[in-house]
Amino acid sequence: MRVINLSHPISPDTPVMPLQPAVEVTVIDSTEEALPGGSGTYNTAKLTISLHTGTHLSAPFRFLQGSLTIDQVPLERCFGPAYILRHPIHTPLQPITPEDIVPHRRHIEGRSVLLFHTGWSRHWGEETYFTEHPYLTLEATSLLIEWCIHLVGVDFPSIDHFPFAGYIELLNQNVLVVQNLTNMEIVLSEKVDFLAIPLQIVDREGSPVRAIAIDP
Repeated sequence: MRVINLSHPISPDTPVMPLQPAVEVTVIDSTEEALPGGSGTYNTAKLTISLHTGTHLSAPFRFLQGSLTIDQVPLERCFGPAYILRHPIHTPLQPITPEDIVPHRRHIEGRSVLLFHTGWSRHWGEETYFTEHPYLTLEATSLLIEWCIHLVGVDFPSIDHFPFAGYIELLNQNVLVVQNLTNMEIVLSEKVDFLAIPLQIVDREGSPVRAIAIDP
């Protein structure tokens, strides 16, 4: 069994979406006169971060007022048996359509999580990463809802582009979305167990996650 990290690291150098604040890690002065063992300091810091920085999970409240916030998302929907659909992307803004997904149906059936490995994560840190990424068409997201997928993960920054029709349709059906996955090329199997647990941030729409694949 291999446990594989699928999350980008968080630091002041982490790329962020346009118009989003940069990550800030502020070291807090923690000098004390006396601590057990003779040390006079301990380490502590403050993290300032957008909830959609790095590898993160979106709850329905991301777009839908009155829907589930991230602290209300049932934890059992944040993990499960997953299928990794490998679909290399060769052109900017390339769509992922039902025709790309249907051939994998017999592998997807019976799995609650679908992960898309397109290779787009290789552009992490490039200017075009957030603007020219692939996307799922509305017809593709409708198909995933029909097949009872309860979590969709992608190795690019958003399910689709403005006006986010497919993204909103998934969330409207309480399908969770994990974005900015990475390292899927080192997962040897297509069928794995997946886990992405958010922070319990009250009344908000998303959270960074530590996503992992458990590869048999």
